[in-house]
Amino acid sequence: MLKNYFKLAWRNLLKHKTDSSINIIGLCVAFTCALLLFLSVYFEFSFDRFHANASNIYHLYFNVSRAREAETGTAMPVPLTPALKQSFPEVKYAARFVNSGAVLRYKDKKLSKNLRFTDADFFQMFSFPFIKGNATTALSGLNNVVMSAAAAKSIFGDEDPIGKTIEIQTDAWKPFIVSGIVDNYPDNSSIIYDLIIRFENISEYQLNTSRWDNFNHDVYVQLRDGVSSAAFEKKTQPLLARSFAEDIEDLKRDGAAPFSDGSYMQLKLLPLLDMHTNTTISGEGGSINKSYLYLLLVIGSLILIIACINFINLSIGRSFTRTHEIGLRKTLGAQKFQLIAQFWSEAFLLCLFALAVSAVLGHWLLPKYKQVFAMNITENMVSSPKVWLSVLGIFLLITLLAGGYPAWMMSRLNIINILKGKVSIKRSQGLRNSLIVVQFSIAILLMICTIVAWQQIDYVKTRPLGYNKNQVISIPIEGDIDPVTALEEMRTKLATHTSVEAVSGIYDNLGRGLDGSSRRSVMGFDYKNKGVSTVWMGASYDLVKTLDLKMAAGRDFSRQLLTDSNGVVINEAMAEAIGEKDPIGVLLPVREQQPPKQVIGVVKNFNFESLHGKIKPLTLVLESRFPPNYILVKVKPDNLSASMQLLKDTWAQVSPGSQFNGSFLDENVDRQYRREEKLGKIFVYGAIVAIMLSCMGLLAMVMLIIAQRIREIGIRKVLGASAANIVGIVSKEFVMLVLISFIIAAPLAWLFMNNWLQDFAYRIKINWWVFLIAGISAIIIALVTICFQALKAAWMNPVKTLKAE
Repeated sequence: MLKNYFKLAWRNLLKHKTDSSINIIGLCVAFTCALLLFLSVYFEFSFDRFHANASNIYHLYFNVSRAREAETGTAMPVPLTPALKQSFPEVKYAARFVNSGAVLRYKDKKLSKNLRFTDADFFQMFSFPFIKGNATTALSGLNNVVMSAAAAKSIFGDEDPIGKTIEIQTDAWKPFIVSGIVDNYPDNSSIIYDLIIRFENISEYQLNTSRWDNFNHDVYVQLRDGVSSAAFEKKTQPLLARSFAEDIEDLKRDGAAPFSDGSYMQLKLLPLLDMHTNTTISGEGGSINKSYLYLLLVIGSLILIIACINFINLSIGRSFTRTHEIGLRKTLGAQKFQLIAQFWSEAFLLCLFALAVSAVLGHWLLPKYKQVFAMNITENMVSSPKVWLSVLGIFLLITLLAGGYPAWMMSRLNIINILKGKVSIKRSQGLRNSLIVVQFSIAILLMICTIVAWQQIDYVKTRPLGYNKNQVISIPIEGDIDPVTALEEMRTKLATHTSVEAVSGIYDNLGRGLDGSSRRSVMGFDYKNKGVSTVWMGASYDLVKTLDLKMAAGRDFSRQLLTDSNGVVINEAMAEAIGEKDPIGVLLPVREQQPPKQVIGVVKNFNFESLHGKIKPLTLVLESRFPPNYILVKVKPDNLSASMQLLKDTWAQVSPGSQFNGSFLDENVDRQYRREEKLGKIFVYGAIVAIMLSCMGLLAMVMLIIAQRIREIGIRKVLGASAANIVGIVSKEFVMLVLISFIIAAPLAWLFMNNWLQDFAYRIKINWWVFLIAGISAIIIALVTICFQALKAAWMNPVKTLKAE
């Protein structure tokens, strides 16, 4: 019997080729889009879950109440980790962690690698599998080094690395013995590495072992089984009160309001499993906002819903043309469950075919999808049993909903009404119209979101930032060379080239360069019994000239004045923070036991960080502790490609063998908004797919309705109705449905996008004409879809249509 159902289902699908084709195309597109989007979400949520103890591992961060607003930060003082291990038995393992780059030497090789400083507990906490060595003893010695398999291959080739000695340049060249080889970290790891050595090797470690005011690294802890993170956070309050007593008193003095528990400073625990999707706490690992992942799920689900609506509408509409078949089956004794099985088998076959085609399409489109949307999907994910079980579950759910409901509804038709010809499609108009409204509401919502998102992206890319980003090239200083020496050599070699206008250096990059760095240093101090926090940025001579910064008062650093080595240039926000209308000559007591820094100049505010945040107080300083990590070169605008090649060739002379990662500052700025660009692309493609599927469904419904009203159209033509009259009759109802969709979608789109824009300190206003464009576009698209079929019916010979009827 089952075989017979599928055989009849196959024949019916072939008989109604147009409807079947529309359903198959719609489902294929929906399945493919949803599959790629859901796999992307699955990958992002899989970060760090491969660690055996992941549920008990946490990333520490401070929550500090200040006079203006609360601040969070992951930077920790050196003595905190030993204090936690000693004072709290709830802590099973703890490890400090610092990211760095380093140059290593082995025989005649000299390579640049990612270097990580950490504690001996690190490999007992995290489940990075050892190829050689073991997790317990790998970092037992201060001169031990553990490296990834890829790094070991690049250094040693086919040699056995264990026991070999390499030299690593930290603050000086030091020998390290290879004690372990760890398998390469997976793509879904927040923690990445080439070389790992003990934390005690970090520069100035001994000077900071008892200093609670120097925050310079991240900390991970693993709590014992059954320990509540909230209870542990509360238990650390006495330790913070003792260790930061002076800081807490300063917070009270400055007018900070206590938290709900009465504290001014809290040690908080961010679960490792939430680290990758947490972008509100600065530090290691955060890369994508969880709301974006939920948005991907929503868009994928909406596309599936639109395809299912098409399927339901077409199935119900086509079912009413099969009333004679249903009546005959019931007359011959067919039971309700048999009719349901017959209709459902057709839906099952169609969905199964669409799913098979989608799997092939998804595999074919995967490389392009990863390139366009910068989404990661690995081969392991595609073959994962969890993924396929999820796909099977979604497939069965869609088949039951999209195929089961029409089958159940048709099986309930009264046999007497069927045989008398009293069954009409009007009985399903309410459901049909509701589903069309849902379809176009989704499409219009995505259209509005697309326009607003691209407006904001264009705004942040074109808004004046207060410095010259178009003619300045940023070059990361990498390799075995002193940063100050590298800067001076570049200055000397470029001085004779007329295409170069200025050269300077800076400690922190502007935007996000090719080296991926986006670090910031923050300095806090008291000024006139008031706490001040400022971004502390090392600078070199000619920075103002190189970036075309505008001076509000005073001057830039001068080579002719040796006293400028103790001077600072601040921005207007910093001048406001210290409360000085004329800050030139003011002395800032930024460090204890050191002479105060004198303000020699004030630059107008410029956006040295992304437009997500307001401009913070900034202090530029000439100081050996903040040497230039980047060389900034201002070039003439007439031949930028030739200028880039000039800098590449010059850098090869200054630092032979090191990689050139120079990039224009406008490119660096654009990289800060990759997440927003990705969202904009998702909206664009989501809107296109949603509109396409909605129009396909609308086209099929119009074809079906015209086929059922062909006699009415013929009679109207005989009575003198024009083609325009007939088009108006057919399209009037559907245009009203689109208008209702617009009324529903517009406020929802405004609420969503207004909330999204709050993430930007500098943002556009949502204009009324955005909604008008989306509404008119939806109506035009619907009319074009409807009119094509309506005109085709109106131009038919009425004699022919009446005769056929």
